[in-house]
Amino acid sequence: MVTRPNGKLELPGGVTALDEPAVDPAAYHLRRLGLDRRPGPILLVDHMEPIRLSDDNDRLDFIFYCGKLTPAECEALGAPGLPDDVTAWRFVNLQYYEVGITAYHRRCLNAAVTACAAGTGSPYLRNGLRINAVPA
Repeated sequence: MVTRPNGKLELPGGVTALDEPAVDPAAYHLRRLGLDRRPGPILLVDHMEPIRLSDDNDRLDFIFYCGKLTPAECEALGAPGLPDDVTAWRFVNLQYYEVGITAYHRRCLNAAVTACAAGTGSPYLRNGLRINAVPA
């Protein structure tokens, strides 16, 4: 997780232009943290609707599996420095409450971790809530 200047914890990432695949900016934001990795399979897709009725900017969020970090990669994270829009980074344990993680990000992370561990495929979320059931 990265800490933004507003104090919120988020997954590294950013906006994708309409003419580029989502995996490209995902890889770019990993490189900004010092990780030269190509994101792998999609762990989840979330359709986030506008929060206010006057907003017309709903979005799709993707969480990719990027593998496990080596000890050397963990040590090198953020070297030589962090991007301007990131004040810190840290690992989080989703079993414990972490100050700064929004309920939305917690739901998305839990769904992604569950899908990865269970091998159930990529869940489709709507506003951070799972809308497709896992087949029995």
